[in-house]
Amino acid sequence: MNNTAVLVTGATSGIGKATAMHLARLGYTVFAGAYRASDQELADLAAVPSSAGRLQIIDIDVTDAESIQRACAQIEGSLPDGWSFALVNNAGVAFGSPLEVERLEKMRLQMEVNYFGVVQVVRGFLPLLRRTQGRIINISSISGKSSLPFNGSYCASKFAVEAFADALRLELRPWRIHVSNILPGDIRTAIWEKALQEIDRDTGAWSEDQKRLYPAIPAFMKQQVKGVGGSSPRVVADKVASLLTARRPPARSYVGKRVWFYYLLEKLPTPIRDLLIASRLP
Repeated sequence: MNNTAVLVTGATSGIGKATAMHLARLGYTVFAGAYRASDQELADLAAVPSSAGRLQIIDIDVTDAESIQRACAQIEGSLPDGWSFALVNNAGVAFGSPLEVERLEKMRLQMEVNYFGVVQVVRGFLPLLRRTQGRIINISSISGKSSLPFNGSYCASKFAVEAFADALRLELRPWRIHVSNILPGDIRTAIWEKALQEIDRDTGAWSEDQKRLYPAIPAFMKQQVKGVGGSSPRVVADKVASLLTARRPPARSYVGKRVWFYYLLEKLPTPIRDLLIASRLP
């Protein structure tokens, strides 16, 4: 383990932070991707026991090609000969809204970060991954398999990650670069508090016509967010650690609260699936 370096994008909070700190405690050299991090977030990331692996904070914006190139050069320059390298694509954003009224810039932002961010980082680090016969682990979502009302844009970005990984896994097979996706269900992170703030901000800007069309939806979305208990981010961090050492890592791993409910929901005939979901809508 001490001869493996891992880049974790979006490591300042939630799943990324839990993963970066867990891997460092296990003895990995971790490059914790931080973008626009607060002083407290940076201090939390640096709080790794001295007896564990090395954690280095690295600035990387997954939507900026130059930022990715700088991060790649920095990591490659510090990697000793004979070491392996792994990439954990975790950075992401999530917004909820009826598709009819969701602002296009927010739809594009989710696709830009959640999908194109993964694409750009993978492409930027592929020479290093190929040279070290490394591994790619994408933190996807069960939303990449189950698209639900008022969450369509986020789900679309995760569906795209699933399609990308399926193709990439086979394209990189000649170089024995394993590609795995982790699909979490409900995970208890600060993203839900941010989601509540975004719902208030966005719905507060709705026109009178939009409010008339979807009168009960803002309250419904907030109720759904508040009702998420979720598993600890540690369950995802544990799964990342197991994938880094697995001889034949699976293409997909499902973790977290209610993940199997959503998984089985998509196995139902579509009319039954839709009827079950519609019965819970206002």
